[in-house]
Amino acid sequence: MSHNQLLSLYRTMCIIRQTEEELARCHQRGLIHGACHTYVGQEAIATGVCAHLTPTDTVFSTHRGHGHALAKGMPPRELMAELFGRVTGCSRGRGGSMHLFSPEIGMMGTSGIVGPCMLQACGGGYSAMLLKNGNVAVAFFGDGAVNNGAFHEALNMASIWKLPTLFICENNQYATEVPFSYSSGSDSVAARAAGYGLPGFEVDGNDVLEVARLAGEAVARARAGQGATLIECRTYRTRAHAEGMGDFTYRTREEVDAWKGRCPILRLRAAAPSELVQEMDAIDAEVLEMVREAREFAEKSAYPDAASATTHVYSARVMPSTPESATLRPAVSGPPREISFTQATVEALAGEMARNPAIFVMGEGIGIRGGNFRTTPGLYDLHGPARLCDTPICERGFV
Repeated sequence: MSHNQLLSLYRTMCIIRQTEEELARCHQRGLIHGACHTYVGQEAIATGVCAHLTPTDTVFSTHRGHGHALAKGMPPRELMAELFGRVTGCSRGRGGSMHLFSPEIGMMGTSGIVGPCMLQACGGGYSAMLLKNGNVAVAFFGDGAVNNGAFHEALNMASIWKLPTLFICENNQYATEVPFSYSSGSDSVAARAAGYGLPGFEVDGNDVLEVARLAGEAVARARAGQGATLIECRTYRTRAHAEGMGDFTYRTREEVDAWKGRCPILRLRAAAPSELVQEMDAIDAEVLEMVREAREFAEKSAYPDAASATTHVYSARVMPSTPESATLRPAVSGPPREISFTQATVEALAGEMARNPAIFVMGEGIGIRGGNFRTTPGLYDLHGPARLCDTPICERGFV
């Protein structure tokens, strides 16, 4: 790895760490309200994975997603302003910590719901496969999510369709306060990949160089059409599950201190050539000023106008179009026909799929068989399995 690449990894980890520590201080002072799950101690994972992503690759995140957003390219000022509830935030101050959204950089959202990000990443991968644009989709999730049914549905779909998707399990040893050793019958998340015919790897999640190496290989496989990968990153969060929560009812100070000694930032400094130390010191100072400016920007930014409180909450009222204003397709010539609803469905699907290559159909038995009620006969031969996609019985998953 080149010196510039090492410094880039170091800089990203420092941005995450210093931003998170400043957010924690702001939360303690009452400047930030609501849940705030920091990423302190886990910086190597988002940094190592996102180092291989482009702005058009998509990331689907979890409740502990500040680090993913920053590593994907979100400026600290946008993240901080969002948590301050200001209009200059990435979600215009409406989302907060668990709803960070910035499609311009491929950050497709953080979420407080455990599990769905894996299914959404399958959707991102399916879209990339259908459009043949070479993009990959990444799901970041914790060890608690692997015991959710979404994990099974997602890995199974990714396997049978060879989706360009990465599943990154950040195993930080605790699902809220439940130890991984208690919540899982197996001591390995990576080993579960074999049950789906997927490659699975376990890596020291506090070693950014190893994370970057494995992630780079997985991204290359995905872009080459070789399908998905599961990577289990063994790591540790050194702050509480969320700011303001008790931290030593389920673990000891000695355990936390031991993991602080494995800090990914300090480990990279120790591994870097001595001639880079001065440049790393300069990065520390640069990032400190960046985060200070970000907080100042957030505090000075305006709150959303109270009159806009229901914007994006209710659907906009749409007035019915008049015959004069409507954009109509040319009328179909010929005498009227009386056909069944099923036949009307077939003809509508056939016409729209011929007109718009982005349209695809998913469901059980709708491919070669033509559907249980013969609603898709002949379409498989015209458009192939990617657009007439037979699915497992996992409606939550493919919807």
